[in-house]
Amino acid sequence: MPDRINLSGDFRGSIINIKSTLTNVQQSVGQIRTDDSDARKELEGLIGQLSEALQKVPEQSQEQAEAVAETAKVLVDTAKAENPNKTMVQITGDGLKQAAQNLADVMPVVVTIASQIALTVAKLIGV
Repeated sequence: MPDRINLSGDFRGSIINIKSTLTNVQQSVGQIRTDDSDARKELEGLIGQLSEALQKVPEQSQEQAEAVAETAKVLVDTAKAENPNKTMVQITGDGLKQAAQNLADVMPVVVTIASQIALTVAKLIGV
């Protein structure tokens, strides 16, 4: 059942974009061309964990959290291409880990999840 959200007022500093971004990423995982359904399920679970963790990031770190969410989106979008560019997947995976490092002090679990996402995507496309 989808979340029911009633919105009113000022949305600056909100987590709405992060959640919707990662929900879209989670749906995109199914479009990655692979026969490894276990790794696909693992990646879907990791994206869900990342979404939950980023929703708990303090307001002063929202910009860094958005960077992690957007980089995860780019990584999955790159991996789901008909012929994924393995070099771009590696670079974007490194970027995801680097973006997550910016949250290491306030939400260290994000670093672990982001690293697992990068490894799982690489595994899915055979990097």
